[in-house]
Amino acid sequence: MAWMRRKTLLAVALTSLGLLAPACGGGDGVDSDTPPDQDGPVIVPPTTSQLRIVQAAPGAPAMDVYLAGDATPVARAVAYGTTTSYLTREPANVTVELRPTGAAPDSAPVASMPVRLEAGTRWTVVAAGRFQATDSEAALRTVLLRDNPVPADQGQSRVRIVHAGSDVRDVGVDLGNDGSVEVASLSRFQNSGDEALVVPSGAALQVGLVTGGTDQVLTSFTVPALGSGTDTLLVLTGLWAEPARAGDSFSLLTAGRDGTLAILRQNPTLYVLNASPDAPPLDLFSSDRELTDALPYGALSSSLQVPPGTYVLDFFASTPGNARPADAPVATATTPVLVPGERYLMVATGYLSPPGPSASAFTLLPLTERFANDPTNLRLRWVHAASDTPTVDVGPLGSERRVLPDAPFLGVPFASATAQDGLPLPSGGTVTLGVVPSNDANRSPRATFKLTPQPDTRVFAVSTDLPGAAPGAWDLQLLLVDTSRTPWTVSAQPREP
Repeated sequence: MAWMRRKTLLAVALTSLGLLAPACGGGDGVDSDTPPDQDGPVIVPPTTSQLRIVQAAPGAPAMDVYLAGDATPVARAVAYGTTTSYLTREPANVTVELRPTGAAPDSAPVASMPVRLEAGTRWTVVAAGRFQATDSEAALRTVLLRDNPVPADQGQSRVRIVHAGSDVRDVGVDLGNDGSVEVASLSRFQNSGDEALVVPSGAALQVGLVTGGTDQVLTSFTVPALGSGTDTLLVLTGLWAEPARAGDSFSLLTAGRDGTLAILRQNPTLYVLNASPDAPPLDLFSSDRELTDALPYGALSSSLQVPPGTYVLDFFASTPGNARPADAPVATATTPVLVPGERYLMVATGYLSPPGPSASAFTLLPLTERFANDPTNLRLRWVHAASDTPTVDVGPLGSERRVLPDAPFLGVPFASATAQDGLPLPSGGTVTLGVVPSNDANRSPRATFKLTPQPDTRVFAVSTDLPGAAPGAWDLQLLLVDTSRTPWTVSAQPREP
């Protein structure tokens, strides 16, 4: 990032303030040769020290915080995601002890950290790791940071980063998410160092994470505008294995001077499916940024992670290169508001040139991935993207090979989808789904599809018209978008003869 720089020490000023004595710092609690960089007047009283706690251990109970030897906690019921206010203390060597709320003061602490509270210093203890973890490398622990006790310059904000994600190993940090990685490799339970990273204040900050030592993007976050002259602690926390929308998912906790500012979910992710039967391979642009290139019918884009918000998407017939074409797009659609922590399927469907009055024009169908967690079944959402097909009923065929009147999917119109949690279909066999017009009393299916449900699987079943199908022919296929693993995949399921 072009505007990144590191602060330099004013050795004479620091010496006159008595702040060059060695002190504990960094993620491993070892002594540091120099304190954090400082400019301007000291705001910690020069004869005292300050200490706070960040509870960033997912799954851990609320904690009471003690200083060893004291029977009364200095902070009570510090829950996951909480940052306490700074506690002012007289200089001393103390040991911070964490106990589940209500535990006896003389019981064994679940984590502890010695801190040398020197006059004029400020400290943060971060609780990280998994409570009662069986893996010792991911177990609950504390990380110690020596904070900068003076404000940043006006027009700037300082940030430091702590990696407290217990199931993610080394990551690189890209402030700005622009390809310039400021922290090349941040190991689990370590921090970015005493020397803060300086960013502009007053504008939202993109924070990208890459796989440690590579440029492979892992995820990204949007940090709201930081105040001028402030220090912000960015704590990677939560569990990567959990869905991004979950309360204990991998997240970014931001802490300011007076406590937690926010727990930020990962930026929204979307996939685009080209289900338009007469569309050419499509290039997709948002403003001048190309999101997908030459996406043919039936294909699913790669994972696209974007900052939260609403986007105008322009579809162009594919051309060489990645510059936005000068010609008008063949279609334009606007997304709903994309929310952090969510994953979306954007189905481009309908005809660019409808072949008849019953066929619908090109449209974008946005779907949020909200399947129920079901380890034993297939969860299936039916998506009606066959634009030359009327409102339908869909369900497993009965004994007479007809769609039953109480089929699970009734009255599904074009450009809509069934319930977000998905229909559970038991694994261990096959199921034949029939499709029939909702107003057809005969109930004999116009199209059937045979599926083999697998356990712990979550699928959008997108029904589409085949390219070149005659109007009203019910010449359909299913595009099965499997969201069970990342990245999502798509496969085509033809109708039965």
